Amino acid sequence: MQTPTIKTSRFIIAGVIVALLMAGGVALFASSSPDGLESVMLEGCTTTEEGDIDGDCVAQQAGEHEIGGPLADYGLSFVDNASVGGSLAGIFGVLLVLALATGLFWLLARGRRGRSEGA
Repeated sequence: MQTPTIKTSRFIIAGVIVALLMAGGVALFASSSPDGLESVMLEGCTTTEEGDIDGDCVAQQAGEHEIGGPLADYGLSFVDNASVGGSLAGIFGVLLVLALATGLFWLLARGRRGRSEGA
C-alpha cells in the first residue's frame, strides 16, 4: 500500500509536467492578432506597412518597454523564432513561479516549525 506522501508527490509532479506542457504548447497556438486592450488602444489609428501608427489614438503614446529584459513581449529576446521563444518563455515562467512558490512555502513551514518547537 502506498503512503499518502508518495501519492501527493506523484500528483505534484504530474501537475508540474502538465503545467510545463501547457505553457510550452499553448504558446504555439497563440494569435498574433491584437488582444482587446491593444485593439482599443488602436481605435482611430491606421498602421502603415512599416508598422508606424498614423492618426489620433492612445497607441501613439506607447513606446518600447521601459525595463525591457529577456521576457519582453511574451518571448525570449535571445531566441530568433517567435514560436519557440514564446514556448520557452512560458516554460521559464512556470519554473520561476514554481521556484518562488516553493521557496515561500518552505519559509512559511520553517517559521511555523520554529514557533512550535520553541513553545
